[in-house]
Amino acid sequence: MPLTEPGRRLCLLFQAGGCRCAVEATSVIEVAAPDATGRSIRGSLELKDLSTLLGGAPEAGPGMGVVLDVSPTLAVRVGSIEGVTDVSGAPFFQLPRHLGDAWGRIIRGALLHQGKLFLELGPDALPHAPRPLPPRARAPRPGATLADQALVFQSQGRDFAVPMGWVSQIVPASEAFCPLPGPPGAAVGVSAHAGSLWPVVSLPAFGGAAAEREALLILTELAGEHVAWSASRVIGVHSGFVPAEGPGEFRSPSSPRPVLFLDLQEMFS
Repeated sequence: MPLTEPGRRLCLLFQAGGCRCAVEATSVIEVAAPDATGRSIRGSLELKDLSTLLGGAPEAGPGMGVVLDVSPTLAVRVGSIEGVTDVSGAPFFQLPRHLGDAWGRIIRGALLHQGKLFLELGPDALPHAPRPLPPRARAPRPGATLADQALVFQSQGRDFAVPMGWVSQIVPASEAFCPLPGPPGAAVGVSAHAGSLWPVVSLPAFGGAAAEREALLILTELAGEHVAWSASRVIGVHSGFVPAEGPGEFRSPSSPRPVLFLDLQEMFS
């Protein structure tokens, strides 16, 4: 397939570091299998592991080589190639504000192609050496003001509560979710839903646990900001909370286990 066609926007789609990625096909010089060493193409173009460049773990297996038309020329090793396809009709999303600040021009945004979300990379902005680790995100403080009703949900075995007035929807995680590249952090990825791109956050990761993608997304909105919380299950809507033992922890008559209330007002400010 030619790399440029009138009225079309062709992108190379591939997997790298567990993420689905895309680059405009006009920025691609060549796609080729690595040589026997797995470290170069034809022994002349050194391959740099794209997952490592973005701050993540090295790609498993030999993968595929992608030569990018940047200065200086950059040849990267990716996990697998999905193909070159026209994405001119695919919905395109800008990264949420805070994620955009963190990733700069490296991730131009995300596109939704055939129900799958891909992160579109800016080849000119890709690092030629491993990217420095971003600063650790600030955890939302435990809430001091209780709501009359709160949604209680579970993530990685811990119970959390968020006031019902801030809950927009509960949806299953789907292929419209894509993890972010780089080191694991509280923001595990992004998900396209209802015409917007939602950052997906793991609450246990703020406390040092490994971030996990779970079965559900709790969508919350406040003052024009929105975030999706990763959850394994929804326990229900509870009320009548009273303080429990730990800071920020409360119990309700229908929920004997302690729950941690989230101060989304503080986080969104």
